[in-house]
Amino acid sequence: MKVTLEKLPASQISFDIQVEGAKSQAIYDRIVKDLTKTMQVPGFRKGKAPTQLVLRQVGSQRLKVNVLEELLEKTLNEALAENKEVKDKALGGFQLITDMDTLVLTFTPGQELSFKAAIDVEPDVTLNKYQGFSVQAEEIKPDLTEVERSLREFQVRKSTLVPVEDRHVQLEDVVTVDLKVLDRATGEELPDAGEEDFQLDVDEKAFIPEVVRAIIGAAIDDVVEIDSIFPEEYYPEEYVGKEVKYVVTIKSLKGRELPPLDDEFAQSISDKPTIAELREMLEKRVIDEAASKTQANKERAVLDALTAELEVDLPVSLMQQELDYLVRQQASYLEERIDPAMAKQLFTKELVEEMRRLNMPEAINRLRRKVALDEIVKCENLTIEEAALKERVANTLAALNDNKIDPRRLASLISEEMLTEKAVAWVIEKSSIELVEAGSLKPQEVTPEIAAADSTVDVSSESAE
Repeated sequence: MKVTLEKLPASQISFDIQVEGAKSQAIYDRIVKDLTKTMQVPGFRKGKAPTQLVLRQVGSQRLKVNVLEELLEKTLNEALAENKEVKDKALGGFQLITDMDTLVLTFTPGQELSFKAAIDVEPDVTLNKYQGFSVQAEEIKPDLTEVERSLREFQVRKSTLVPVEDRHVQLEDVVTVDLKVLDRATGEELPDAGEEDFQLDVDEKAFIPEVVRAIIGAAIDDVVEIDSIFPEEYYPEEYVGKEVKYVVTIKSLKGRELPPLDDEFAQSISDKPTIAELREMLEKRVIDEAASKTQANKERAVLDALTAELEVDLPVSLMQQELDYLVRQQASYLEERIDPAMAKQLFTKELVEEMRRLNMPEAINRLRRKVALDEIVKCENLTIEEAALKERVANTLAALNDNKIDPRRLASLISEEMLTEKAVAWVIEKSSIELVEAGSLKPQEVTPEIAAADSTVDVSSESAE
């Protein structure tokens, strides 16, 4: 057997293989012998039928395919074993480059066979610089007015609805209306778009904002008309984008009696005994969230600078795996929030392909960050403490409470996660970060590398379905 290696783009190694006829003849002879022993041919006891009858029943084409498939698998495994440097860096299995149909047509057992296959390998990584970056990151300052907004939302949830007749509609009221939706072009009512005795929270987050704004100040029996465009997120979908007129008749009005912000209220919505402690908890939450967002901005800025210094030809198989992960995460998130029957109808092959296409830039970004951080771990010999790893593994197992989880596999994943965290912390420590006002930095544009990859990588895999 003769094997010629060639380096291909996207971190692939091509194997150009020439196999002597003796190999395929030996496989052919063994398969025929096994078939003769095991196949039942009418009129003969098992194993006693003439070879020619057995071959006629099996079919020469099927036999040739079986021989060829075994020959390819055997020779590729041998070729990989003989090239240890490639084997040690291999990612996944071989992909046949030579067309299989052509091989079947031209292959004859006992004759020399030539074919090509390729395998993804760990990419060569060049990190021109990985410390000493000077970057800007947006600082997210805590907005403590969020505390009052949160308390107000809790008050609204705990409020009591009381019929009102002597005033106009206000925010946070609940009104009962007859809602009609008309086609502005024809004046005809759109079927299934409106509703009688529709109970509506007067809150822009609860219904179409322009309709909510229009009915504020209206009185019982008033009719309010609003020219608009039928919104995307509302049913029926066939009307989306159509010019419509909403006709809203106010039939009844209820106001909210809010509970006082006292210790009893605090105890009713939390485990805090006093309203002061509840406010303190909410303030801490707002401050912590702002700090977390600021830290995420710092990490993003440093990692963007880091990956700009990275030269790597990413293997397609790794990108496909990352895409699979992102699509599965999104699919799981949606499946938890919609009816299972609807989810089955929603996740068509076309939708999955579109999700993969849209997620490609993020998949490449994530892979480039991981490759760069792995290189820092290697260059700086970063390690994690065994005790810290065991503690996190134990905490994770306790939280998951699933006896089917392999602790060793989990430990490996968590170890990799902790090393990545350590590399991020290391590169941040070695960088200079200027905090700037939120909203002052322009969003990062898609890099040429990402744009090129987005246009060339096949994202039609069905493995995420």
